[in-house]
Amino acid sequence: MQHKPRKKICDVYGPNAVSVRVAQIWFKRFQSGNFDIKDARRSGRPVTDKIDVIFKKVEQDRHISSYDVAGELGIDHKTLLAHLKKYEYTTKLDIWVPYELTERNLMNRVLILYYDVMKPNHF
Repeated sequence: MQHKPRKKICDVYGPNAVSVRVAQIWFKRFQSGNFDIKDARRSGRPVTDKIDVIFKKVEQDRHISSYDVAGELGIDHKTLLAHLKKYEYTTKLDIWVPYELTERNLMNRVLILYYDVMKPNHF
């Protein structure tokens, strides 16, 4: 027997919109008068408290290993990488850099190119 509310949701949004178990949990929650759609807080320290510390470490040492940061802060390595990716950081030649260049980074790049072109060749 299929759960009727689930069937109605799946008829509108498609066959994989919601599982039977999730529909049962929602139904039970709504039946008890709780109409809050956010999940309840879970135990443990939230990683979001450590986001500033993650970026501080990366800014202080652009060569720091993601494994070292995760180990120092007690964060799962994949979680750390997800946060760095979310805030648009990547590694290039083992250096953490933002995906987008800041205006200062862009000007430095232009100056470096200018000096490379303008300096005399010493052969």
